[in-house]
Amino acid sequence: MSVRKYFLFRRFDPIGPVKRISENGKDIPIIGIPADKISFISAGKGEINITFNDAGVYEDSQMFVGDSIEKTNITIACIEGEEMSMMEKIMLFSSSDTGKAIMKFDVLDGNSPLKEARLVNVSDMATKIKSQPTERVSQKISTGDPASRFRNIIADINFGSRDNKPFLDYNHELLGGSDESSITIWRNSGTGLSTYNLANLSNGDTGSDGTTGTHVTVETDTTAATTGLSKTCAQFAIDSYLNIPDVRIENDYTIYFAIGDPSGGTGSFGVLFGDDAGETLGFSKDGFNGVFTMRHEGLEGNPFEMRTNTNESGSVRYEFPDTSRSTDIGARQFCYTFVIRRDKDFNIYLHNHEGEIVAFVPAFTERSTSKTITKLKSEKTPSSVRIVDKKYDKEKIPFRSKVTTGTAGRTDGNLLLQRLGTSGTNNETSFAGTLARFGVIKRDIGDGNASQLAQDLYELYKPTT
Repeated sequence: MSVRKYFLFRRFDPIGPVKRISENGKDIPIIGIPADKISFISAGKGEINITFNDAGVYEDSQMFVGDSIEKTNITIACIEGEEMSMMEKIMLFSSSDTGKAIMKFDVLDGNSPLKEARLVNVSDMATKIKSQPTERVSQKISTGDPASRFRNIIADINFGSRDNKPFLDYNHELLGGSDESSITIWRNSGTGLSTYNLANLSNGDTGSDGTTGTHVTVETDTTAATTGLSKTCAQFAIDSYLNIPDVRIENDYTIYFAIGDPSGGTGSFGVLFGDDAGETLGFSKDGFNGVFTMRHEGLEGNPFEMRTNTNESGSVRYEFPDTSRSTDIGARQFCYTFVIRRDKDFNIYLHNHEGEIVAFVPAFTERSTSKTITKLKSEKTPSSVRIVDKKYDKEKIPFRSKVTTGTAGRTDGNLLLQRLGTSGTNNETSFAGTLARFGVIKRDIGDGNASQLAQDLYELYKPTT
């Protein structure tokens, strides 16, 4: 009797709910696929790709002429020069009627039954299960039929569907003002239209809370040294901000932005957005490297803080800003794109420019009776191991106190946006840097779309000179 064979792939431990779609191969933590579904195997330098038949989410699709949904495929890194040997062993496993039924590739533990495989970090595996049609000629996500081809594209970014179009979108194309002068207006390209155009708060002007501030200026220089971005952008000083007409979102949402870290760089980004009262704030802790932080309207407790430069949360370690002080292209990161999502259960995610989830904050709300904490995986971990390399376990513990507005670390509350560049009257921790794009979508667009959006923003705004 023949044994049906399977492949089992693990890229990272599961984060949040089940994932079934991954446009770029970075969203699905664990997946198993029957070996008899192999369509073909191909190789590149230091990697192989296995393409599968009948392993997608949809059984039937109606598409426009020239569009197709790419087959499910998985890329695995291998030792250079060993590509053919690895392919041969996979073929022998899948065609044999005897032997073990499962071949497992595990990035998290670095394990594989094949010595040719190289599984060191998450970049060594990509699992693509596509749902969006691809244009066969351009190999890019389809823009739809000719009649509506550009309806979901705003300033060179394809949002994929009408439901995913942003309510707010402030971008490089509609930034008003001359170089190094005060912004005259930053027009909204989102569905909220001109009602949500941004007004500048310049020296001597009074904001909605009665305070005065420094003006935000336009920068047309598009170099790594000057702005860290490839497009016209807004330059924020430490005590400058723009007034946003009130935007309040109760449940799930998506926020995205592209910021620059020019010349020799900075140590942290500080508070990029918030409300007049200082209750809503995000996204980076001033004075600290690699700390994602947020709080929402009506809450007074300390905002949650999640480190991104350890194994504590997220699918991959990521440090921002880049601690290198090099001014050379390719030597360090100048452009930073992020996507923040809150899902319907009030879990919060942070995606970086590669589309990876670099921080995951489990829901902690007014109704919570427990709280998820992280702790070192083993007390026997040698003290010589760096904190960033230590492994963590997540554990739910009972939360016996009543959750109040003063309870720290909550993920609920309304997202209230009234200021871009700061939150409240404390400008000492506000954002100081360049910003080419900021947008808000009034729904959670999901892992796959958020990952793609973060990468598309980076490709658009990264400097080349």
